[in-house]
Amino acid sequence: MVIDDDRDSLDSVAAALRRDGYDVHPFVDPKEGLSFLASEGADVVVTDLRMPGISGMEVVGRVAAEHPGVSVVVLTAYGTVYNAVEAMRAGASDFLEKPVGIPQLRAAVFKAAKDRERTREIEQLREEMGQRYGPEGIIAFSRAMEEVIRKIRLVAPTRMNVLIQGESGTGKELVARAIHALSPRRQKAFHPLNCAAIPESLLEPELFGHEKGSFTGAIATRQGRMEAAEGGTLFLDEVGDMSLPLQAKLLRAIEQKEILRVGGSQVIKVDVRILAATNQDLKVRVQEKAFREDLFFRLNVFGILVPPLRDRREDIPRLADHFLQEIGKENDAQPRRLSPEALKALLQYRWPGNVRELRNSMEVAALVAGGETIGPDDLSPEILGGGIPPLAAEPIPLPAPRTLEEIERDAIRAALRETGGNKTQAARVLGIGLRTLHRKVKAYGIS
Repeated sequence: MVIDDDRDSLDSVAAALRRDGYDVHPFVDPKEGLSFLASEGADVVVTDLRMPGISGMEVVGRVAAEHPGVSVVVLTAYGTVYNAVEAMRAGASDFLEKPVGIPQLRAAVFKAAKDRERTREIEQLREEMGQRYGPEGIIAFSRAMEEVIRKIRLVAPTRMNVLIQGESGTGKELVARAIHALSPRRQKAFHPLNCAAIPESLLEPELFGHEKGSFTGAIATRQGRMEAAEGGTLFLDEVGDMSLPLQAKLLRAIEQKEILRVGGSQVIKVDVRILAATNQDLKVRVQEKAFREDLFFRLNVFGILVPPLRDRREDIPRLADHFLQEIGKENDAQPRRLSPEALKALLQYRWPGNVRELRNSMEVAALVAGGETIGPDDLSPEILGGGIPPLAAEPIPLPAPRTLEEIERDAIRAALRETGGNKTQAARVLGIGLRTLHRKVKAYGIS
């Protein structure tokens, strides 16, 4: 679908895309275009930025909110660093300046169509899972989470043990449940065990079970989680907090596929797949002699790193909307909506508590909001005060035509100039993670 109030530009873009075999629907009026999208659907939307009535930025926002997964390419004769960054933050997949070269247009639409294809694969994964696990669900539109999804699908059908690493609140248990749901063991039990939440003296009997009278309070024989998960999956959360003696017993159980209950003498054979998670760097723990190297290699047969929310900001609008829908259902109330200003504040916040913090924030905002729309005043002071500094008020003009990479490179240079070379502040200005900025600075050869 192509939207442009300039008829000549509209016809030119539509003709070029039709020559490439695309089924193109052109619209001069953005309202008519959005109505068509709602009724008929589309895989890619190409839109002008400055239009009367509804602007291209509003089109990007509407498509992101109402048609998740549909890719948007923005065209404009007024290309600036500010417009490029704002369009990408709002959900655009690419940003091209007029007069746009046909090769650039083809490349941008081809990339957008491939992005849509990847989104369909993620939606197919959700259908294969049969249900969403955990409060977050698998909401994944960012490239970083697409890689997580790819690894889930790759390892799930195997018998491999998997180590899932990531900060607290990123959804590691959700990843573990998705692996189990796509595995041949999905008809058997999934048993989660938080190793950090149980006192050390009770963790061993919780894991392996115990015989009656084996310790004070053991009034009856009891199965452990590993025995109860027979034929299924055992998820060991925060495995890095396990003591060294217990690590040795876990290693033996994994290698021998057998356990001894606490106070027992009978060897019990077990067939269990181990999925482990931690928010610690286990390689560092191994170097510090706080975690057994042999156990690390047994658990880390296949590794998955779940990125923090600040490195997957594209997912924030969808996650926030998903949570608001859930909260509305839980409270039998009309789901709240985020105002553009509130969404901007969410996108600028660093989210140290990750997805869990976002969910909690949406619950509080839905409670305190006076109407159907959540505004900035309904958000916590931490979110409003911990944002990324706004870009310079004066937009920086760019020469045309420019590719997205050129715009991104110039945006990084401008941000570094604006912050006196401070990469931490520049990353905040651009709304990306510091590690991402370091990687792009190196890739573009920026000194």
